Amino acid sequence: MKKKYVHIDQCETGYILADDVYDDRGLLIISKDTAIDDYIINKLDNFDIRQLCVYEDHQMDKKEIRKQYIEHLKKDYKKNVDDMKQLMCDLASGRKLEYERIKRISDSVYSEVRYMINVPEFMNVVKDIDEYTYKHSINVGIYAFLLAKWLGLEEEEIKNVVMTGILHDIGKAKVPVDILNKKGSLLPEEFEKIKEHTSIGYKLSLEIAQLSEEIREGILMHHENEDGSGYPSGLRGNEISKYAKIIAVADVYDALTSERAYKKRITPFEAFKEIIRIGYSKFDTRILMTFLSNIYRYYIGTLVRMSNGQIGQIVFISPEKISTPIVFLNGKYIDLSQMKYFKIEEVL
Repeated sequence: MKKKYVHIDQCETGYILADDVYDDRGLLIISKDTAIDDYIINKLDNFDIRQLCVYEDHQMDKKEIRKQYIEHLKKDYKKNVDDMKQLMCDLASGRKLEYERIKRISDSVYSEVRYMINVPEFMNVVKDIDEYTYKHSINVGIYAFLLAKWLGLEEEEIKNVVMTGILHDIGKAKVPVDILNKKGSLLPEEFEKIKEHTSIGYKLSLEIAQLSEEIREGILMHHENEDGSGYPSGLRGNEISKYAKIIAVADVYDALTSERAYKKRITPFEAFKEIIRIGYSKFDTRILMTFLSNIYRYYIGTLVRMSNGQIGQIVFISPEKISTPIVFLNGKYIDLSQMKYFKIEEVL
């Protein structure tokens, strides 16, 4: 097949790479025969690759491009989870926290989520990947990105919030694994041990001069509550840092919608209901409402399994009733706000 060279700015979705692409150190970035999509273009742009060799008369259809796009995201996501696991295992064994490793993971997450078409849909794709503790850190970084963006933060602050999300549970590296992964209820003394992770994480962050005080405070304060009932210091309202308030919402949402050793995940709609129930005492109202008023929109059009086992599709979600969508099922529109026992069991 004939080849041609194109500038990255003129590169169209669907083009197929005719040659391998390497960085300036000679390391392979993208393999030959990969279809170009927005994610690939962003990745190449990050490496300052300006010119590509593509096949002249060969393009991939949209369905295949989307499939490849998801696979690329999954591959990078899994690498970030694995890198997070290695970082925390190294910490547990006494190795020092290294800024370069943190920044690589943080930059990768920022770059990855920046071009995700539908973040909740992708999170549903990777929901069965194991290693909750490490996956949770990456997920919180992803949700924190969204929330920071919806709040109108500048790019540099968004990057800092992502890094805070990734590091928020870093202190758990020093908590005994048998407590972290315990399947039954924690004993009071075990819960006290878990609660130490915020202070431990803060102390670990002090070892890295490049981390801002805002990031450190986000690590320390993400379990503080608006009404003063949180830990480690029982802070209230304006005493809690902005980053901590953002991470608190992202942390709880991911925890509720993820499978954990001691608790099964719940649907996003059950999570909305639970977060609203506890929200006004626990979270900053503006930050919470910003999150909820944006995140629910991603689920319109989603296929769901209902409590009777049948498959329906969400066709409308009222901003006032985000936990009870309207579902199209068997040729009928069903308003779940009017149903007491009929509910969504799983998002597909």
